[in-house]
Amino acid sequence: MIKHQPATVSFSVDTELKDDLDKLAAKERRSKSDLFREMYNYYRFKVTLSRVQEQGTLIAERLGLETDDDVYNYLSKNRAA
Repeated sequence: MIKHQPATVSFSVDTELKDDLDKLAAKERRSKSDLFREMYNYYRFKVTLSRVQEQGTLIAERLGLETDDDVYNYLSKNRAA
C-alpha cells in the first residue's frame, strides 16, 4: 500500500462558510480536514457518476434503447448469448 504524505492546502472562504464548517466539525466531532476530504471525495464521485451516465445515455441512444425496460431486455438478451 502506498503511504501518502500529508500536505497543507490553504484557501480563503467567506466568514459564514468558515463558521458553518467550524460548527459542523464540532457537531460531527471530526476535523475540518476530514470533512473536506469527504466533501472532495463525494464531489469526485458525483462527477464520475455524471460522466458514466452521459456515456450510458449515448450508448443507449446509439442502440435505439429508449426506456429502462429496453436496456434491461438488451442486457438480458446479450448476457444469455
